[in-house]
Amino acid sequence: MSRLNLILVLIVFLMSGCTVWKSTKKFYKEYIDPDPKIDLQANGLDNEFEEYFARILYPADLQLSEVLRRLDAQDTYPDEIWFEQMLKDFPWLSGVAAIDRKGQVLFKHPAHSVKDLDYTVLLTKRLRGNDSKIRLCVQDSVFGSEVYLSRPFFKDNRAQGLLVVHFDPRSWARLSPAPGKFAIIAEGKLIWAGKYKELNKLLTQINRIELLKDGVFGQLEIKNRSFYWFSRSVGKSWFIYLTAESRGG
Repeated sequence: MSRLNLILVLIVFLMSGCTVWKSTKKFYKEYIDPDPKIDLQANGLDNEFEEYFARILYPADLQLSEVLRRLDAQDTYPDEIWFEQMLKDFPWLSGVAAIDRKGQVLFKHPAHSVKDLDYTVLLTKRLRGNDSKIRLCVQDSVFGSEVYLSRPFFKDNRAQGLLVVHFDPRSWARLSPAPGKFAIIAEGKLIWAGKYKELNKLLTQINRIELLKDGVFGQLEIKNRSFYWFSRSVGKSWFIYLTAESRGG
């Protein structure tokens, strides 16, 4: 890939579906000309490692962004074709479902799963008539974590239930060209460790609330080791990506 194409891809990555980036002026000043015109003559990002981190995150995060966009656009109960298309367009998803306000399954595909799925975990917060935000939930099982993304569907301006997509974070992370080079935290859990297995024991040292006070990306020290981190908002929740500062990791 040429340097110009790489820059354009990274700009798309930084702008795709993640409006929280727009509130971080420092980041935009580093990567986009404040005119605001894109400098096509630039030799690349100022920080070589940030460029590398963005490149390895791009494929997985772009797919997540597309799923979130598709889910966010569907505010009524869809026909079966919608569910089928989700699985066709995003084969890394484990399944799709719809539940009513009490957690009863209205539709799910596939009909059976190796994991013991419990969609009612998505109803820990009561459905409200005007709450259309996407919900994120992580459920543990002996076969690994399952990540649920859901949003309410409405009839007569009243939430009737939730549309759900779910996936194994291992399948999602492997969309990256270097899945071992980063880790992912969601809902206070390490859902993908990559090669950073030690993060599981050090998770309590990562205070996501404190991290997000100052922005959506940065650096932190964990047991004398420097990590870059980047966060993606999902409704009122977050995915946090981390990678060690040295490529040798």
